Amino acid sequence: MKKILALILTLVLTFAFASTALAAFPEKEVTIVVPFAAGGNVDLCCRIIADEMTKILGQQVIVDDRPGGGAIIGQTYALGQPADGYTMLALTSSFVTNILSGDTDFGMENATAIGQFCFDPEIVVVGVDSGITTIDEFMAAAKAGALTNSTPGFSTSHHIASLILTETFGLTPFAYMHTDGSAEQVVQLAGGHAQCGMTTYGGAATLIAEGKIIPLAVCNSERHQALPDVPTMAECGYDFVYGAYRGFAVPAGTPEDVVNTLSDALKQAMESEAVIKAFNDSGFPIMYLNAADYQKMLDEDYKNMEAIYYLLDEE
Repeated sequence: MKKILALILTLVLTFAFASTALAAFPEKEVTIVVPFAAGGNVDLCCRIIADEMTKILGQQVIVDDRPGGGAIIGQTYALGQPADGYTMLALTSSFVTNILSGDTDFGMENATAIGQFCFDPEIVVVGVDSGITTIDEFMAAAKAGALTNSTPGFSTSHHIASLILTETFGLTPFAYMHTDGSAEQVVQLAGGHAQCGMTTYGGAATLIAEGKIIPLAVCNSERHQALPDVPTMAECGYDFVYGAYRGFAVPAGTPEDVVNTLSDALKQAMESEAVIKAFNDSGFPIMYLNAADYQKMLDEDYKNMEAIYYLLDEE
């Protein structure tokens, strides 16, 4: 009887220990790898979220910027880390296009979605020195010759948007100036080194306010709340909707309970007053998707991008 009781006690303690170990995540700091330079849109969003997730998870959540290679360097690093939930990747459309490029050592199957936190419509912008002040003037100039277009990197959402815009409206292919992030992209525009670009409001807000960058049209069905006087493309007679999505993923094989913990923490963060205010103040539109819905959206984007990827091959 004593042996049986001892065995039962051992099993109970074993299960209790296992349950405690599972419930303990996270037991140390969690890192968000941003595959773009500090100061850009993705970096700024992640720092806002990291502060709130630190409170929710009870462990420090830090941001690690690893720019370069059109985001491939940071993506490769993050997906090469242990599948334990302690490394998250800030995942944007560049993840899909980089895979399609054939230049990566990873594929769609190597990442598991945590959730989306933002969908940001593209805005057609020009530098103040470009001499262009309206979307009609821009379209005419872009048809007449190759404008210099600054991007946050090859195959990023802003680059893709410019390629699709060119294809859709028969523009002269742009002369691209690829940089290591949206912070550098807008500086090139403001400094007169590039004539135009596609960007989102958050990363260009300060230079727009200073009058160094001119927003011409918003690529959405509705006007941007921070730019009420800037028309949509549709209002100007151009049917074009496109935007940048941003979310998180972890290396494939991460335990489901860990994925759920991170996804729930992200949801709580995006519903918090602090994050809502910070996003609104920065011009980042919140659009949360849970892990399953974000994964579905990523798979659909892969199929859609695969159909038009030849545009990148032609550049």
